[in-house]
Amino acid sequence: MKLKSLIIIGAALVTSANLAKADGRTFGDGLPDFLTKFDVNEDGKIDEEERQAIKEAREERYEDAVSKWDTDGDGKLSLAEREAARAILRAKIEEKRSARFAEVAGEDGVIDADEFAAIPAFSRGDVDRVAALFARIDADSSGGIDLDEFNARLRPPRRAMPPMTR
Repeated sequence: MKLKSLIIIGAALVTSANLAKADGRTFGDGLPDFLTKFDVNEDGKIDEEERQAIKEAREERYEDAVSKWDTDGDGKLSLAEREAARAILRAKIEEKRSARFAEVAGEDGVIDADEFAAIPAFSRGDVDRVAALFARIDADSSGGIDLDEFNARLRPPRRAMPPMTR
């Protein structure tokens, strides 16, 4: 029994290694895309100087984020400043959601079952599951999803925001 398990595990490892190599990269090869800009000597690794550049860039982004919302200029985000930032970000998210809804819904302002099924995230999905999801979102069973129904079924924008003070 142990030998059979080891053979199965070995076959799975070989298969996964072959799949990983299919795109020319194996697990652990190279740098993630977001780090390649820091690899100035192009050796495929992040050395100490490059690591320091990453740290400085991160600190700069942090300071930019704080200064954007720090209305009293004290270098820290108070609870009121964090809440104001959340409200602004939440409004932007809702505005984008509404715009995207309007693109799909068209002039009638309602997404019917065909429009819903044509949304890229659902277009390759199981027809029955997509239909069930549509029915669940269509709370009034009207055969169409309006903006209120659409928004009611979405998770609200994230409420938690990490503190921006050091």
